[in-house]
Amino acid sequence: MENLILTIPEPISTTRIAYLVREKGIDPIIASIDLEMVKMKLQDIDEGHGWSLEQSDEAEVEYKRYLHLTKKFPDASLVPHSIMDDMWHQHILDTRAYHKDSNSIFGEYLHHYPYFGLRSEEDQKNLDVAFEETQRIYAQEFHEMMLRKESSHCKRACESYCKRACNTRQ
Repeated sequence: MENLILTIPEPISTTRIAYLVREKGIDPIIASIDLEMVKMKLQDIDEGHGWSLEQSDEAEVEYKRYLHLTKKFPDASLVPHSIMDDMWHQHILDTRAYHKDSNSIFGEYLHHYPYFGLRSEEDQKNLDVAFEETQRIYAQEFHEMMLRKESSHCKRACESYCKRACNTRQ
């Protein structure tokens, strides 16, 4: 019988937290949330997406920026791009940590409604408008574009993440 060794990552470091706050403009409470296990799972080929450490670190930044905007602009209808959303889904699956983290950030559970844009053509238009507004708020808050120029037509923000060819390139 073969012994499997599970390597548990170290908790988020104070250096990483400081980087997220100072360099990436993320609220300190949100920056300090430990998503190292989530990132480890996203790097797993079988259980996650097979992302590199660099990709999962960038996904952490994007997701934490989404949480930052959600906290700072509670009345806005914010729409995450797919990398933010993938990280959010993985965070939610760690139910205890997600519940604790939501309470720490928002004082309550942050619910995820995955059907926005699917209910009708008008709902899809509302999703598109909300996504454009999210991009505007993101750029205003973080002084950079939410989506890279070369993938600005794609809500998936998948230029370096996607394992399938993007058929929407022009």
